[in-house]
Amino acid sequence: MNLRVAITSVVLTLAIPLLGSRLVIATESGASSPAPAAAQAQGNPQAGPAPGTQSADGTGQAKENVPAFRPRLPAYYGKVVDEKQRQKIYDIQRKYHAQIAELQRQLEKLIAQRDAEIEAVLTPQQKTEIEKMQQEAAARRSKNAKSEGENSASQTAQP
Repeated sequence: MNLRVAITSVVLTLAIPLLGSRLVIATESGASSPAPAAAQAQGNPQAGPAPGTQSADGTGQAKENVPAFRPRLPAYYGKVVDEKQRQKIYDIQRKYHAQIAELQRQLEKLIAQRDAEIEAVLTPQQKTEIEKMQQEAAARRSKNAKSEGENSASQTAQP
């Protein structure tokens, strides 16, 4: 999740000068949930197009690797905007969706290239040590996630 936040931050840092002040940023925290698929299937305009039907050229044909557009208001906007403003915000987000998705893909590609070059600096022994540390960290996270799940289950079982 931290990688996703970092990628989003870098993309937005790069995209804001390119897109100008018209960019509306939807944050992960506090944003309203995406419209359910049932609302999309019923033609609810707030729900946006069905997954895989959004395209950069507006033809309705899915562009390869462009994630489905999911309209989301920025944090706290839902409490202050009316329906007309909400639709305008969704239209603005839809307008920039394909461009931002492309920038995110480019960023992910650059990060992968950078990481490959960094890894190439290491000796085989160092690579083995790092892999072992990563596996140990993954095991700890898994163990912690399981224990947190057990704790929350036992807390709800108590009167």
